[in-house]
Amino acid sequence: HPATCACYACQLSTYSSLSSFPYILRRLAIVHSNSITIMSRYCQVCRSLSSWSQRRLLGQAASSIKVSSSLHRGISVMDIMPAVNTSIHISSLCRQRRTLSSSGQQTTSKLNIKGNVVQPISEAQRRAAQLELDRMNESTSRLLHMTDVPVSDSIVNETRVALNYWSRRWYMHFHPGFGRAAKGSQLSLQALRQWDKHDNTDNNMIDVGSLTATTEPQNEEITTNNEQLQQGGGDHGARQAERLLDWSIENKLIPHGIFDLSKEGSYIKSADQHLASSPNLTCANIVQTYLLPCEFGGFGGSNDSYGFRNDATLSKHFIANASYVRALADATRVMKKMKQLHSTNPDQLFPDTLSIVTELNVWSKRAILLSEIQSKDSVAGSNVGSNSSNLLELLKTLEQDDEDSISVGYDNKYTLQGCLDHMEIILAEAENRYTSTNDDRIRPSVDWYNHVIGAWARSDLGDAMEKTKQFLYGMEKYAETEVGVDSSTDNDIRRCWAKPNTITYNGVLFSLARDQGRGRAKVAQEMLNSMKERYQQTKDESIRPDDVSYGTVLHALAQAGMAQEAESILDSLEDDYNAFIDQSESDEQSLMSESVVESVVVPGLTIYNSVLNAWANSFQRNAAERSESLLNRMKVLHQTGRNSGVDPDMISLSTVMKCHSQSKSKEGTERAEELLNQAIAMYHQGNWKVKPDSIMFNCALLGWASISGVEGQDQGGMAAERAELLLHKMKCLREDSSLDIHQDTQSFNIVLDCWAKSMNPSASERALKLLREVPNPDECSYNSVLHAMTKQTTGTEMVTSAEALFEEMKGLKEKKHLSISEITFHVMMNVYGKSRNVDGATRAEALLRSMQSDGLSLNATSYNICIDAYARRGDSKKAKSLLDEMIAISEVHTECRPTIHSFAAVVNALAKSEAEDSVEQAQMIVRNVEELDYVSPNSVLYNSLIDCITKNGGLNAPSQSEDVLAKMRQMHHEGHSDVRPNPYAYSMVLTCCARSQDKGAAERADRILMNMEQMYEEGHSDVIANDRCYSAVITAWARNGSVKAVQRSLDLLDRMEHNLKEDKPHGRPNAHCYNACIHAVAKSDLSGSQKARKCQEILQRMIDQKEKGFHESAPTLVTYSTILNACAYANGDRNDKKEAFNLAKSCFQALLESKDMKPCPSCYTNFFLVISRLLKPGEVRDMLAEATYKEASADGGKIDRQVLKNFRNASPVIANKLLSDEEKLSARNTLQPMMQYTK
Repeated sequence: HPATCACYACQLSTYSSLSSFPYILRRLAIVHSNSITIMSRYCQVCRSLSSWSQRRLLGQAASSIKVSSSLHRGISVMDIMPAVNTSIHISSLCRQRRTLSSSGQQTTSKLNIKGNVVQPISEAQRRAAQLELDRMNESTSRLLHMTDVPVSDSIVNETRVALNYWSRRWYMHFHPGFGRAAKGSQLSLQALRQWDKHDNTDNNMIDVGSLTATTEPQNEEITTNNEQLQQGGGDHGARQAERLLDWSIENKLIPHGIFDLSKEGSYIKSADQHLASSPNLTCANIVQTYLLPCEFGGFGGSNDSYGFRNDATLSKHFIANASYVRALADATRVMKKMKQLHSTNPDQLFPDTLSIVTELNVWSKRAILLSEIQSKDSVAGSNVGSNSSNLLELLKTLEQDDEDSISVGYDNKYTLQGCLDHMEIILAEAENRYTSTNDDRIRPSVDWYNHVIGAWARSDLGDAMEKTKQFLYGMEKYAETEVGVDSSTDNDIRRCWAKPNTITYNGVLFSLARDQGRGRAKVAQEMLNSMKERYQQTKDESIRPDDVSYGTVLHALAQAGMAQEAESILDSLEDDYNAFIDQSESDEQSLMSESVVESVVVPGLTIYNSVLNAWANSFQRNAAERSESLLNRMKVLHQTGRNSGVDPDMISLSTVMKCHSQSKSKEGTERAEELLNQAIAMYHQGNWKVKPDSIMFNCALLGWASISGVEGQDQGGMAAERAELLLHKMKCLREDSSLDIHQDTQSFNIVLDCWAKSMNPSASERALKLLREVPNPDECSYNSVLHAMTKQTTGTEMVTSAEALFEEMKGLKEKKHLSISEITFHVMMNVYGKSRNVDGATRAEALLRSMQSDGLSLNATSYNICIDAYARRGDSKKAKSLLDEMIAISEVHTECRPTIHSFAAVVNALAKSEAEDSVEQAQMIVRNVEELDYVSPNSVLYNSLIDCITKNGGLNAPSQSEDVLAKMRQMHHEGHSDVRPNPYAYSMVLTCCARSQDKGAAERADRILMNMEQMYEEGHSDVIANDRCYSAVITAWARNGSVKAVQRSLDLLDRMEHNLKEDKPHGRPNAHCYNACIHAVAKSDLSGSQKARKCQEILQRMIDQKEKGFHESAPTLVTYSTILNACAYANGDRNDKKEAFNLAKSCFQALLESKDMKPCPSCYTNFFLVISRLLKPGEVRDMLAEATYKEASADGGKIDRQVLKNFRNASPVIANKLLSDEEKLSARNTLQPMMQYTK
């Protein structure tokens, strides 16, 4: 009988050809040559391999191997290793390939250079596997249909063989999860594709593993279609084995040795002989097979759907769904039967190392499930695939018939803490049994501790990190002393009886990686370095860091945004891998040394994606460039074959797109959209790994959202327009069934957020229209529209629309279709507060009072919005009363405790109130803040105080504001980092000087400006004199009226142009600064001709700067209006006035001929003033006045009362002739002084 042969290479579970994977076989022969030698006595082929490996000629070409038949040409790793090895997971190679049960992480072989997931099979291999399945079906069916079972050696042997086949062998051939675990074959995938053609819902014997005659590798169309495969039998082998187990118990075959594996032979080293022959092995295998959905993300044994994907793109974490729960219930049932056999048949089955491993494995899966359910209830975005309460109820329902299956109370077994406590009880009892009996059959195994560590690591309990460390430190102490350290002597160490291995460290690293802080990431990196050092010192392969170790640490670094550290680890991995490849290529015919083979870790796609994610989370300026550079490196490695497994996938592209989107630049956003278009094109060309999905589109949409409303990036509100076009593209591609892209609510919310931030005048209307297209709008959708309405200040219309939308949300809440939180109330309060309605602040406060009646809690933000609303209207009394209310209730409701923003908002209200004592009240508030212990002053508070002094201070305002500035510098020097004086604070002090009537204000402002530049030169890089600072000083000199005012203003303008030329960070010239200089000239005592020449020089400098490309220096209407006004008041002799008039006329003519701007009413007012003051009464003056008036009339809307008044003064005769009676009356009654623009 083929199944009785212990040589599994002869049973043809083969997955790769020898020539395709020489490195795997090199390593296999080095590490497991003893196993091959043992197997050689059963098979001619294995005997050939054994002698070949002993001659150390494994590096030769595959053609040199002499095999007895074509049936044996493909020898796989799993075939050369006996099945018992893989079932108990103790060999080094299997440890590297298997899934870490406690962390749910999946790894592939380290030396799988080609990166293939599924290995091809031959027709002979397919037929042999099918033949074996047919024989097992026939044998099992015959046994189960026997009623009066005669106990004989043949029946016992046949039962033993069938149990071994269904509990492990069938899984290796036909279980879909085996192919998914990156160690299967086309055999497994074909079984998966045929799964929905077989019925596995009843208990009848059926041929579930039957394969079609097609054995050629499936094309991409088969593996990438969207057909949902119904999984109905991933657990078929385990169920068949359990039926045989129940049948054996019923027919009392247990005492006759059906679990006696000694007759099968031992294939494991003598130190582990008790594990190889453990009577619990069959039950352990059944439990392990049942738990496969817990290992591979809910795969098999359920009706969950699954689409084919490359293993590198699969989630490393399981998804807790109905399949997981059913698998856990099935495994628990078998675990109960195993424990019952321990009590009913103690001579045949007894607790040993393997049974404890199995029991802890089941409990760890239960703890992980409950941890995910608990996190689902508290945090959105958990991996729980369906409603958490439904999963818990399903588990209780499945276990209701087996209430005695778990020996803890009913309540505890369904709580995370109860599971973890019971695992430690199991562990402690097993340790005590070993220490009291010194029986090697129950010697503590590292797997015991790994299951407990893994369960703690996956939990969100506060002491999880400390628990995992206690186990790790105890195991490290045991490794050093070979004696368990008493935990009572050190609270940081838990007494353990096994050495740690790589999986132990990986469990602790996983616990560290769950925390997104930089501190935990650094600890994880230090632990990885410690592993490497310990391995270098001991050369112990069991603690060598593997790809899971590196991947977990990189994940921790990625979450913390530590991109430099992550890429440094990747560079180190690449160097080691490249050295290995170079050596193998240069020494192709010789055998690799064991140390070289064992020391290399192939950086896979997941590792590269983690580094890309680190750059995305770093938010560094060069993150986009660095991530795209790494993406290109991945492409080159794949194309050249250097590392073919790192071909970028959808995760790679999405992460790089995210980096570009976070750059907050138009160029970055356009690059993200370009990468999206490339992914669409590549997918249509056959690259299914980059299949675009909604996540990829959302990454591109986020780019437009990041620049929406940003000055200099979002010109004309185009960001929201582009985002909506991209959303429409998703709708068009949805018709492509192969892409299956859906516009989810998040996609719509991102576009709505674009409109909410946009400066487009129609943003609120566009957002409201888009809201009606959202299939399932949520609270965020409505809030984005309300936020868009806060920017509309056209009166009551938008407030009415917002109120209607708010009432609509309330109606949906009553129907339980929508939830409304404090955020919605806050947004609506902002609508009232930022509106131009006089009662806006009052209505915002009314909404504040209604929050508690709606079951919502007030907080500091609620009050701050109302205080801001009153501050906008200058109502300092109401703002102050709300602040006092916050202070009064904060003793009971700490969430309402005033923040620094609360105090700063009240000071801002005082600044706008213009009350006589506003400065004194503001200073008192600041002093109170300085004395409080729950809030610290910051720059915003002091800037508001300076603003209050500037607007409401008297003659002493400049000195008072400068004192505040000096205090800010002193506090920052003493360690108050939040009180750093910023350029805004300096500009406000300089503005205060510019507005002051004090004669020394200009000199004070000039001195402050010089001090700023000197401080920057001394190393204070944050003290930058920007253009507002320079403009304020120039304005101060303009109002000074002294002889040196004009020259000093021009000197400052020269310095700004020098800053521009030398690319210095200080203020650079703009139109406002030039206009301030012109104003200084206009206010000076210079003669008319001198004023004209100075103004003309400044105007020419502005034109020259514009021609050089500095458009912010281009002349504006204010420029020309100021020059016209300066010319109008030119003094001096006739020649001076003539020169001033000529300049005014040329400026006005330039305005009329300009394509960029047209004269404004102020320009017409000042030009009529030029005519009346510089021209003598007469025909020329009347003609020019008449022509100017007709030009203003033709321009439309450029004639106001002041224009009419000055027109009448310039030419009364023409005015009487052209003006109507109503216009004459308007001009006669105009009492306003002539407008003089200075800013």
